[in-house]
Amino acid sequence: MALQAQQIVALATQIAKVPGYTSQAGQMLNMILADLAETYDLEVARKSATVNLNTTTGSGPYNLPSDYLRMAMDEVFYLVDGVPYVMVSIDLSEYDALVQQAGISNYPAQFATDVSGGVGNMLMYVWPPSGGAYNTTIRYYSQPSDITTPETSTSIPWFPNQTYLITRLAGELMKIAGDSRQQAFLGNGPDGAQGILHRYLELQKDDDGRAKTVHLDRRRFGSRFDRQPNTKTLGW
Repeated sequence: MALQAQQIVALATQIAKVPGYTSQAGQMLNMILADLAETYDLEVARKSATVNLNTTTGSGPYNLPSDYLRMAMDEVFYLVDGVPYVMVSIDLSEYDALVQQAGISNYPAQFATDVSGGVGNMLMYVWPPSGGAYNTTIRYYSQPSDITTPETSTSIPWFPNQTYLITRLAGELMKIAGDSRQQAFLGNGPDGAQGILHRYLELQKDDDGRAKTVHLDRRRFGSRFDRQPNTKTLGW
């Protein structure tokens, strides 16, 4: 049975032998959850959304979801008569060097993201400018919301490995208390937080039985749809 946030806090403070640190433990639990989302591509934090490309906005900017952190690899596409058009990710500096003038609108083939605004203010640009209305699916890694007062909350944290959360939280509390056990609780050993997390990360994706492949930049290897011969029915 999944533990509530308040139960995780209670167990961690008990293990760390700091029963009066419940408020600090609640703050640290949110800190740990935020750190996980920001540092690792976790499948449990992956979401889907739709960005509506259109001729009015053209190349952009288009607003990304308020909890957007970063895009999943090869997961930006739209359909034309049932045919998927997968867009290629490029750097913002590369996008800035592309020609932007009237008359070049077409099927968008590349996109860039501007994450300088921070979570809640991130933008996407496409090239060539959109020549039609395309409902574009994006799959991205999100920044889950903080738990309100975790030390009393009945909410269940989004990260499923609760052994890691308890061990990491206890170790962080030991750092405050000056407990010499902190290194063992936060370290790479089999019972340490980093060791537990490493095992979880190895098995988090549902890819058993599938061959692992090397990912190559589709701008330089293979065929992009915008380099293929145009047809009379679908356009490329």
